[in-house]
Amino acid sequence: MSTPTNIIVGLNAQSTLKAGSYGTSEAQATDLGFIKGGITIEHEESSYEVKVDQCLGIIDKITTAESLKIKFSLAEATLANIALAFGYDLNTTSFEFGDKASETYKTLFINVKGPNGKTRKYTFWKCRPSGKTSQSYKRDSETLVEVEFDVLCDTSKELNKRFGKIEDITSA
Repeated sequence: MSTPTNIIVGLNAQSTLKAGSYGTSEAQATDLGFIKGGITIEHEESSYEVKVDQCLGIIDKITTAESLKIKFSLAEATLANIALAFGYDLNTTSFEFGDKASETYKTLFINVKGPNGKTRKYTFWKCRPSGKTSQSYKRDSETLVEVEFDVLCDTSKELNKRFGKIEDITSA
């Protein structure tokens, strides 16, 4: 049965994208400001096909790898957002980059419009920039900070809960 209230159209004024140090709570995370073009969450699985001599077809598929990637374009080209894109500390007024001494993992929080008037809340526990970022400074054009994050397994979490969680909550 079709339910029109389950149709989700775009971001709304209550949509937020926040990042904090790995393990931080959403209340302690930094709001990254406006985004352009939305947020893309990509999920990919690799599997092994199980075959036996007595059957011509595949009898099972076993997942061998799973990955998540998050992509977005930040419309606010602040130094903190540029630092985030390069994998450095968010709370900065200046930074130097090159030959990074250590990885800094982030926890990402995404809140968007959900079905039936609810808010869809994504929490990704352990993320790092994928190494792909870009910025363009062009005459009479917006400067966007394009960011791509890999979501890594957080082994401090239970099995099957290591990437993060998605929940629909009643909006306040």
